Amino acid sequence: MELLAKIKETGSLNRFLAAWTPLAVLLIGLGFNVVLYQFSVESVRERQRVYFDFRAREAVERIESRMATYQQVLRGAAGNFDSHEQVSREQFRNYADRQALEAYFPGIQGIGFAQAIAPKDLQTHITAVRAQGFPSYSVQPPGQRDLYSSIVYLEPFSGRNLRAFGFDMYSEPVRRTAMQRSVDTGEMALSGKVRLQQESGIQEQSGFLIYQAIYFRDRPITNIEERRAQLRGWVYAPFRMNDFLQGLFGEQGHDLIIDIFDGEQMLAKAQTYYGSLERPDIQQGLESVRTLHMMGQTWTIRVYASTSLLQRVDHRLPIFAAVAGVLLSSLLAGLVFLLVSAKSRAESAARAMTEDLSLEKTRLNAILEGTRVGTWEWNVQTGQTVFNEQWAAIVGYQLAELKPVSIQTWIGMVHPEDLQKSDLLIKQHLAGETPFYECEARIRHKQGHWVWVLDRGKIGKWSEDGKPLIMSGTHQDITREKQKMDTYQHGAHHDVLTDLPNRILLSDRLSQSLALAEREQTHVALLFMDLDGFKLINDNHGHDAGDVVLQTVARRIQQCIRASDTLARVGGDEFVALLQDAGDEQEALKKANLFNSEVRRPIPLPDGGEGHVSLSIGIAIYPQHGITAELLSEHADQAMYQVKKSSKNAALVYRSGGAA
Repeated sequence: MELLAKIKETGSLNRFLAAWTPLAVLLIGLGFNVVLYQFSVESVRERQRVYFDFRAREAVERIESRMATYQQVLRGAAGNFDSHEQVSREQFRNYADRQALEAYFPGIQGIGFAQAIAPKDLQTHITAVRAQGFPSYSVQPPGQRDLYSSIVYLEPFSGRNLRAFGFDMYSEPVRRTAMQRSVDTGEMALSGKVRLQQESGIQEQSGFLIYQAIYFRDRPITNIEERRAQLRGWVYAPFRMNDFLQGLFGEQGHDLIIDIFDGEQMLAKAQTYYGSLERPDIQQGLESVRTLHMMGQTWTIRVYASTSLLQRVDHRLPIFAAVAGVLLSSLLAGLVFLLVSAKSRAESAARAMTEDLSLEKTRLNAILEGTRVGTWEWNVQTGQTVFNEQWAAIVGYQLAELKPVSIQTWIGMVHPEDLQKSDLLIKQHLAGETPFYECEARIRHKQGHWVWVLDRGKIGKWSEDGKPLIMSGTHQDITREKQKMDTYQHGAHHDVLTDLPNRILLSDRLSQSLALAEREQTHVALLFMDLDGFKLINDNHGHDAGDVVLQTVARRIQQCIRASDTLARVGGDEFVALLQDAGDEQEALKKANLFNSEVRRPIPLPDGGEGHVSLSIGIAIYPQHGITAELLSEHADQAMYQVKKSSKNAALVYRSGGAA
């Protein structure tokens, strides 16, 4: 009886196991599938965030690039006034026509010239303009002011632009602030948000203007007082904001919804551009706010992602993971059922299941590889690390070549400077000071060069006593984006025509040279150089020939200086040489004469002729002639103007009360 009872008890237990064990396996598998699904969702969101950040950066860069392009138009217009005592209305119109503004520069309403007028000259000015065929011309608005300005040239001189003829922009506070900034600095200035004179009340847009102050030729403009005294007027360009942004973002422009604010505060009254009046398409959580500092003005740019942008990132991974997980859990439950119910059938099913599992694993790996993002998982306590193949491929390896892998694999490949930064950021995250870890770092490629990666991660598992256990993250190759940024930085500090340092980079190097000379008790020579005869070449052979002359002069002088010295182009035909550890005045004069000897050699021109130019050189030496960059520059400039007023084609050293 006892044996029969045990048999019955055993049979009941087997039936219980056969009934409930597969169900338990299925529930466990589905629970794991929920975790995998959440991880996949986070992975997709992360890739969407990465793509959105890239597109947002790209949008801001395009705005900045378009603004730089339009600055070139004004530089050309300013060059006409710098090269001629008088610029006629016809000459100005011909220049504007050659620019083809409507075809190549969307958003710009035109280019114009606003003349500066002293109160005593106002009536004479009005009479002169009326005599040119404009009998009803006057300066608007009327009233007594310390200084007037009047838009006398504006091309195209038709349509909306006719409303601006004779308008005194200097009478309006926002415009006046930008105009005065350009006068005092000699640089271009961007205005704040304004209502353009061209607006008629129909489909109006916010506007802004770019100004470049123009001074009377061959007169000193080395400080604010001189610039204000020699003011001739302004060349300027008005823009309508919506038109300015038209077509800037290409065929995928609807991916981003962009708001632009004038200033650093995102206030409604400062808003110059509203991406869309109705915004049901905005994706919450994907927002980027960036600032642009341009020509003395700040724009705040707020960018949102739309549904179309998110659809450009493959978002099917969670669905695939969920389907694969459910199938896998069901198969495992079926396998357990077969094992419990029949050993023979279980063995056969197990072989089939092994093949299915391998297939499912291959599918999951293919999905992860398709994201093109390297993944890593780090056991913080043991140092054990798991990478995927894409992680290794970013630096030119196959994963097998790096085995055995650990945290030391990363430490051994990352740039030492970036390793310190990464270590600090990881410690902050491990200490709970930051919600996640993010760092841009260089990793040594298999071929020897450095690859920039965006390294991101987050602690996903903690011990019961609060210690970090498992940290997971991704690596994304951002080398191309970094290279684009480096190219932009180079362009911001170098002259476009000669590739020499521009005024900004020269100022930085001059400050460094003076600090080094003070520390080591050495001398620094600053040579201001102006080309003699350059205007004649431009007038007789054209601007292309002038460009060839500037490039040749730059190359010849560059060959005469050391690698530690600096040659910069700071104006149309003005160059500055910064000579480190220059010695005494005689050595500086010897170097200046060498420059002039090289420059005076004939220069072949594109039309087959020859160009002949020379240099007027003013020299100031630290510390004899000044211990600050401003004073040294002022004295070198004064010495150069002394040469220009006398014989030209010579070099003079600054002396208090005159040049020697």
